[in-house]
Amino acid sequence: MSMLARFRKPGGFLQLLALIETCDEQKRRNLLDLIGAEDPGWAHLVKIKALSFERIMSWPVETLMEITPHLPDKILVSVYQMCDQAKREKWLKSLPGIKSKEIQNLSAESPVNYFEQGPTAIKLIQIVRDQISKGQIRFAQFDPTLEIDQQIAA
Repeated sequence: MSMLARFRKPGGFLQLLALIETCDEQKRRNLLDLIGAEDPGWAHLVKIKALSFERIMSWPVETLMEITPHLPDKILVSVYQMCDQAKREKWLKSLPGIKSKEIQNLSAESPVNYFEQGPTAIKLIQIVRDQISKGQIRFAQFDPTLEIDQQIAA
């Protein structure tokens, strides 16, 4: 049985995206290689439609403002600490004023260790995917290339 056979069903492409998005980098590369060997078109589509921490952090502040209220403080702090200075400023702009100061203070009190970064990125992606499925975030407003054709999603 082919690796992709289990995903060639209604909703299967979104399941495959979720799998790819929640893997560590090495496993992601291995899975994409397997997919590419079986169906280069699907591999390409998965690569361009998959969310990543970096991609999410490149979105406009207005979009990040839709995400941040759904994140627990620990994730807000971890994301803040994982960013370079420019992205930190952008992240803080996506928070209400008082929350912004609170996250900065929490960040100073408890630095995130390297091993928490992967789970933080995965949790962020999962929350964003959930918001997308609920229609709270619409790619058409800021990155139409991420839109998934209904024929593929169904």
